[in-house]
Amino acid sequence: MIAIALILGFFFALTAEIIPCGPLYALLHPDFVALLLLYWAISSSSELSFTIVWLIGLLQDMVLGGVLGTQAIAGVVMIYLLYTGIARVRSLASWEQLFFIFLLLLTHRLLVWLWQAWAGTVTWHFSLLLGPVIGALLWPLFTLTLDYLRHALRLKHI
Repeated sequence: MIAIALILGFFFALTAEIIPCGPLYALLHPDFVALLLLYWAISSSSELSFTIVWLIGLLQDMVLGGVLGTQAIAGVVMIYLLYTGIARVRSLASWEQLFFIFLLLLTHRLLVWLWQAWAGTVTWHFSLLLGPVIGALLWPLFTLTLDYLRHALRLKHI
C-alpha cells in the first residue's frame, strides 16, 4: 500500500511541476518532486535507494523536457547530503527542519542550474532562490499532510 502511495505521490508531484499557471508560478513554485524525495527519505524506516532517486530524476527530466540527467544528478546529491546527517534531521520537529530542507533544496536548485548553464540552456537570476525558500516554508504543511495520508492509508489497509 505504501508503494502505491509513493507512486501516486510522484505522479501528483510531476503533475504539479508541469501545470501551466503562468510565469509567476514558474518562478515561485518549489520542486515538488525534490520535496517528496526528501519526505520519503526522512520518514521511511529504510533508506531510499539512490537508483530509485536516479530513475525518478530521469523521469522528471523527460517530463520537463530538460537536459537528461539534470534532475537525476541533483536528486542523488541532495539525498546523499541528507543521509550524511539523517539522524540529526529526523530528531527535529518538522518546523525545525526548515533550515536543512532549505539548504538541500537550494543545493538541488543550484546543481540543476549549473548543469543547465553548462549545457547553455539557462542564465542566472536571483528568482532561482525563491523556489527553495517557498519549499522550505511549505515543509511543515507538506509533512503534516503526507503524514496524515500515510496514517490513513495504513489504517485502511489493516
